[in-house]
Amino acid sequence: MDKASSSAVDFSGLKKIPDVAFGPFCRENKIKIDPDLGIAPETPLKDGLAALYDARAVPSFLHVMAHGLPVRESVWLACHAAERMVPEGAEPPNTLQTARAWVYKPDTKTRAAVQQAIEKADQEDPTLMAADAAFHGIVKGLEDEVKSPPTATPTLVFAVLLSAALREEDMEQAEANWQDLVALSVDIASGGTGEKHS
Repeated sequence: MDKASSSAVDFSGLKKIPDVAFGPFCRENKIKIDPDLGIAPETPLKDGLAALYDARAVPSFLHVMAHGLPVRESVWLACHAAERMVPEGAEPPNTLQTARAWVYKPDTKTRAAVQQAIEKADQEDPTLMAADAAFHGIVKGLEDEVKSPPTATPTLVFAVLLSAALREEDMEQAEANWQDLVALSVDIASGGTGEKHS
């Protein structure tokens, strides 16, 4: 990737990404980073994301983003990514609709609706993992309700992002798709809704 394309993405305003060091964050979340990339452990996390983007380390970038975002923003990103895998012109599956509703109001009622949608879903539903991510999401008010490990949601979000990134076989389309996912994730990490990148 050349400098012109890498500088087109602004990583300076990622206010939803924690102000922590890249190396310890990746170790804590069991994210393996290629040491040949030369990203210093003390690098701020948002600068680490920029370095991964410049290096075109697609899986690592998506892995760090999935773990770096707060739970609701992470699930919201998964919803946008999953929507990209819904056939054009098709009605959004109930799994996607209930996951979105959970993001707006993460409580026991919306979580129950997500669970019901998951139980009735077709296993080929491309948005099923986004609903799973919402179901396992631990947020304020649901600490006693959700018995899942804290890593469940970001792991599922990463799986959705990777599936969305790899859905194109044509190289040019795959590149455009990857850039769209970066723009989407950066927008959400900067406090946006991601709508303009959908």
